[in-house]
Amino acid sequence: MKKINGKGRIIGLLIIAFITTNAFLIFLDEEERVDRKSYIDEWSKSITYDLFEKMETKAVFTSKEKEAVYFDENTGSFNEFLVKEGDTVSEGDELYTYNVLNYYQEEARLQSEIDRLEEEMEAISSFINEIESYRVPDPPETEDNSGLFNNDTSSNEETPPSYVETEYLKEEKIAEQEAELAKQEAMLEMVENQLDQLQNDGDQITVTSAFSGTVTNISESLEAPLLTLESPNLVLEGAIHEQDRSQVKEEMTVEIYVPELDYETTGTLSSVDQFPQETDVNRLSRYPFTVTLDQPSEDLLPGYHAELKVITEEALGVVTALDTALETDENLYAWVMDEEGMLERRAIETGLEDKGLVEIVSGLEDGEWLAVKPKDEFRNGAVFFTPLHTEDLQVQEVFNIERRSMLSYGLLGLLSR
Repeated sequence: MKKINGKGRIIGLLIIAFITTNAFLIFLDEEERVDRKSYIDEWSKSITYDLFEKMETKAVFTSKEKEAVYFDENTGSFNEFLVKEGDTVSEGDELYTYNVLNYYQEEARLQSEIDRLEEEMEAISSFINEIESYRVPDPPETEDNSGLFNNDTSSNEETPPSYVETEYLKEEKIAEQEAELAKQEAMLEMVENQLDQLQNDGDQITVTSAFSGTVTNISESLEAPLLTLESPNLVLEGAIHEQDRSQVKEEMTVEIYVPELDYETTGTLSSVDQFPQETDVNRLSRYPFTVTLDQPSEDLLPGYHAELKVITEEALGVVTALDTALETDENLYAWVMDEEGMLERRAIETGLEDKGLVEIVSGLEDGEWLAVKPKDEFRNGAVFFTPLHTEDLQVQEVFNIERRSMLSYGLLGLLSR
């Protein structure tokens, strides 16, 4: 018994010495002459995706247009209001009346106002014609490999962004001036109507509206403005903090959520002020902004609050990877399975980050596999193995095959040998 126990101890010591020696040799193997394998427990795959960088802020719905209606006490004495707060009025609807003090003076004032409006309308019409006649320069022609200009419209060359932007600005300016012209036409019709009343009646004038909207305020004390009208079209107004002002600019896309209605939509940052609401050495400045909605809901009301996400940067259709699959010492890199099924330490360059996904500028292609963990098992050029997921094996289906089919498959297997 003593000899057996002594022999067992010797074998055990030899096994321990063998394991220790190999571990020591591997530890000292700086040139990696010993072929080692890596155990990879988790992988991720690079995919093509759209990434966005967003800035969160808040805003409130308000009327897109406000029109103040005034009454000059030098022209006459106020008579009565013909509307009340909350009323909806259209162009040409009656607002209030007043009695004229001096017929000839008021006639001259109204005629002068008509002349001024007609001159402004003529200037606006000329400006619209000038913009419409402006021809945006065609995009530069591209040369093919033979050195000749290629005028084929089916070419894959895209229209330069500057050309598209100029065309857009042209159409936008035309629409803006046409809206202003329509406003002036409504004002002219209102003033001409007042002049007709004066010349027919001689003493009383009924002022009509040149604006369609809702009466939101009436000054019973006759302080200016006498009435305030607001259009039913809504926009969002808010203010951006000083530290975020440099990130935003006009025409950026905005994601909008209205908690009151559980309603989501999108819009455009139509204006961002260059000057803050107020300046104070002890407080951060805030810069007003306006957002127009792409598809406003009829359920929205002025005063409703909204949560906004301004898309300040985007990377569309780019190769992305999980940030957990990327590592950095001095430079960023990832452990990638190469074409031969080996681990490869590969340097990469990244860009935008969004919710755990990172844009890969260079170093990876779509569909490549990246090792995630355990990180201490990653070795360059190493063969790897992964755990067997028995839950993916459909063993039970083997036994669910009909006896006759199982016998046929078995005989076919024997005959094939």
